[in-house]
Amino acid sequence: MRLNNQRSKHSGLLRLLLATTTALLLSTSFNTHVQAQTDTGLKITIIHTNDIHSRVDPANELGTACTAADISVGNCYGGFARHKTLIQKLRAARENSLLLDGGDEFQGTLYYSYYKGNVTSEIMNELGYDATTIGNHEWDDGVEVLKRFWGKLKMPVVCCNIDFSKNPELGKLVKPYTIFEKYGIGVIGYITPTTGEIAPTGPTVSFIDPVAPVQKAIDELTAKGYKRIIAVSHNGYESDMELAAKTRGLDLIVGGHSHSYLGDPKSALYQGPYPTLIKNLDGEDTLIVQAYCWGRFIGNLDIEFNPEGKIISYAGGPVLVDYSIPGDPTLLKKIDVWRSGFEAWSKKVIGLASDSFTMDGCDTRDCSIGNLFNDAILSHARQAFDVNQAAGMTTPWPDFSIVNSDGIRAGIPKGDVMVENVVTSSPFEDYAVQLPLTGQEILDMLEGVAVGKNLETGKAVTSFIQVGGLRFTYDSTKQASNDATSSPAPHIITAEIEDRTKIWRPIVHSQTYSVATLDFVMAGGDSILVEKPRPDAITLKRMREILLAYVETQKNITPYVDGRIKVVGGPGAGTDEKEVAAMKERSYLKNSEGWLPGTPGYLKRDFSEGPEQMHRAYALLRR
Repeated sequence: MRLNNQRSKHSGLLRLLLATTTALLLSTSFNTHVQAQTDTGLKITIIHTNDIHSRVDPANELGTACTAADISVGNCYGGFARHKTLIQKLRAARENSLLLDGGDEFQGTLYYSYYKGNVTSEIMNELGYDATTIGNHEWDDGVEVLKRFWGKLKMPVVCCNIDFSKNPELGKLVKPYTIFEKYGIGVIGYITPTTGEIAPTGPTVSFIDPVAPVQKAIDELTAKGYKRIIAVSHNGYESDMELAAKTRGLDLIVGGHSHSYLGDPKSALYQGPYPTLIKNLDGEDTLIVQAYCWGRFIGNLDIEFNPEGKIISYAGGPVLVDYSIPGDPTLLKKIDVWRSGFEAWSKKVIGLASDSFTMDGCDTRDCSIGNLFNDAILSHARQAFDVNQAAGMTTPWPDFSIVNSDGIRAGIPKGDVMVENVVTSSPFEDYAVQLPLTGQEILDMLEGVAVGKNLETGKAVTSFIQVGGLRFTYDSTKQASNDATSSPAPHIITAEIEDRTKIWRPIVHSQTYSVATLDFVMAGGDSILVEKPRPDAITLKRMREILLAYVETQKNITPYVDGRIKVVGGPGAGTDEKEVAAMKERSYLKNSEGWLPGTPGYLKRDFSEGPEQMHRAYALLRR
């Protein structure tokens, strides 16, 4: 998940300003929208979170553990103890409220690694969530761990687009929707249909495009007499926009999955207005909100329904959870107890980073943290080769490595590198593996990554890649040739592998290479490779263990990018690492037109100059 500035007097600008006046704010009083009304209805506050990824403690801007330097300058955000304080304050100020979560609360830190969600479930219960939907990362350790997690939650888990028919025991823990009789509100849940391809969900569940199931749930609620309908989604900002445009009767979507910051357009994190308004099939507005990730913000939306169930006023925005918000003392004591079991290990210093390893550019080119991952995995695989050779075992030399960018969850800050920094960057249980791929398979893989679609299966490739020992140049805008003799990978300009003599050589279609990667990627994760039996695969160690050992061995590590992945056309082309990061933060590394996939056609028509024109229009509302 992921604008140029010229002034325009296009008529669509006026239309949007008049028809979709939108709340844009950083605090709870940044802007409001109110229509005249003659009847009373329900006033309620929707407090919401998403994609906290078990950040029990506050985290810095990289999403990793706060250092002393971070704390000294206030670069330390979130943390469940602060959340409790803020949520209690927001609730106390309102007569009516609901606390909702858009998924991926569970997974991502040392607490997760040790307690497998037990800490997260206890905290969610203590904070008093009213409902949560399911994130894709809730499945990371399989169905049994997830079952225990859901079984401990005291609030309903809602999701309408998962087929549990082959696993009814798990399915009984999930409802398509829940009803809050006090408010006459129905809350529907849904998840990204790509979950089966990006998480180890197993063969007993399947995921369905959410549009039809959501509409079915809306219709059922409407038939029961409920006119106020909200959805909690783990489907991503752009996909929520698409669903809103394809359904009717949905008032509000509380989102997650894409880590989108909706709020102040002057923020470097800005991806869209809060709330974003999308016309549904009846031409009525559906509001969409989301609150970034890692618990850095808590969403806060005041809405008013009329007796017919239509939202007639709204105000609010994401509230920054920073040092000005004290942690709840009771919860802080509990967290200290949880932390004490492994803090000596987690705080162990294993190396020194001369500068921060960031995720800047990871979605379009090589990035510093991606290079560190690949340096580590390739070094480990080649050391294993040397050990095997010395022992008289015949194993292939690892030619290069690939890691899915979405398998890298955080950067590593400058200064002392602690165990917890590495674990936060690599929280999954993935093993490194080594497997044979033909040159043709490699070129097909690179082509699929460049265009976002697996050439063999047709499935969307849901993550970019980072590589080591391989370099390639691509142009995602290049048109395929009709010439039968043309390259089978038309978007790949060059693709080379560094051989054992340190010479870069073009990939040969008919040659077989040995590739070090993750078992998740080998199994078809993110649709980068095709899932198939691979009897010749060699299992190495867990990626996290490899990274820890690499940093400890190197002692001093320095971030770098060396252009091993170059973009000459399409999103990210012609920009340096910082520019790519800024583009990514604004969600316009999406397609050559700049629009997010799923953007309704009327917005494209009204703003023919592109999304930057739309955002200027929204920005004008703020003045």
